[in-house]
Amino acid sequence: MKSASLARVVIDRFEGDLAVLVLYEDDGVKFNMPLRLLPEGAREGDHLLLTFAQDNASRESEKKRIGNLLDELKGK
Repeated sequence: MKSASLARVVIDRFEGDLAVLVLYEDDGVKFNMPLRLLPEGAREGDHLLLTFAQDNASRESEKKRIGNLLDELKGK
């Protein structure tokens, strides 16, 4: 598995505080993204690159937090 991957998307339209993004390679795949996460000045029709990378530190931190909550619920 790759350590990171790129996805090309196009801003299809804006709906309130969301942007509807379309996967460039497969226009049947659409998803919403909060406007606050887009680059400043982004407009409909703009092409964007999204990078996906695993965040192992965050995952481990969350596992520990959930474990602590479970211990607390079990009275440990």
